[in-house]
Amino acid sequence: MMRLTIIGFGNQALAWSQNLRDSGFPFRVALLPESHSFAKTNNLGIETVIVGSKEFYEDSAFALLIPDQAHESFMKQYAASFKPGSIVIYNHGFSITKNKFNETFPNLSHLLFAVKAIGSEIRSQYLSNGKLGAVYSTEFVSDKEDVFNWLQSISKALGINIGLFKTTFKHETQADLFSEQGLLCSLIPYTADLMFRELIAQGIEPELAYLECWHELKLIVNAMVDKGPSGFYDLISPNALVGSEKGFNKLITPEFKSNLNNLLKDIQNNQFDQELDEANLKDLRESIRNRWKASPLDQTFNKLNQEPNK
Repeated sequence: MMRLTIIGFGNQALAWSQNLRDSGFPFRVALLPESHSFAKTNNLGIETVIVGSKEFYEDSAFALLIPDQAHESFMKQYAASFKPGSIVIYNHGFSITKNKFNETFPNLSHLLFAVKAIGSEIRSQYLSNGKLGAVYSTEFVSDKEDVFNWLQSISKALGINIGLFKTTFKHETQADLFSEQGLLCSLIPYTADLMFRELIAQGIEPELAYLECWHELKLIVNAMVDKGPSGFYDLISPNALVGSEKGFNKLITPEFKSNLNNLLKDIQNNQFDQELDEANLKDLRESIRNRWKASPLDQTFNKLNQEPNK
């Protein structure tokens, strides 16, 4: 079985490493010489190698699990020395669609293997034998059959049991960005915050508002995923059923649908790529962090998670 070299040791790489280790799949982790993760990999019994070393280039399969924004500089610095035909795995399609590595490095096989979960959930679902889904693309791979068979082995070792589903780098990129912008990282948290603020402004206790608007989200989403769309609406109470229809009619307006459509258009016409290039990520992250720290919802979360249950 061909060994995989995982580049980086963030949340995704940590989960991949632990699952592959427990499944007995051959792999190692590549770190920069100054990385603070050597102690962590050592404690977990994970073999490491230094990025750019002679030993690093001995393998011919790499999973690029560093942030997407770091892919371009990494590939420019190191990929030219990869063995011809080496496989580079991308967990998202973004850096290929933006940077066209398949054109810059045509002697490499560029493989999409997108696990649809954050790192902590990849590990949690593996340990609980839960559900994990993934998609793939071999469109920029030379030996498609052999690579796919190898990918199936990695997928099984990671705990993937929904899929593998075939897609393209372009489609995965568009779906991933659209879900983040239109729902997962915008509509859900900010609507929860607006509703929390409205409830406490009307005299509702913040603890109750927190449970209703934030904590219960996970329980509801779990039911949605477990039961499916129609099954979920068969499950909910009469109050929730009538209320859901009222909310649907009041909130899902033509303007809302138009705004969603515009988000997708900006992704498809590369407008978002330009916005991302122009963004100061450090300042933006700090600004958003400070916004949430000032939120009564975040403050209530911290209070309830710091105090022991009595």
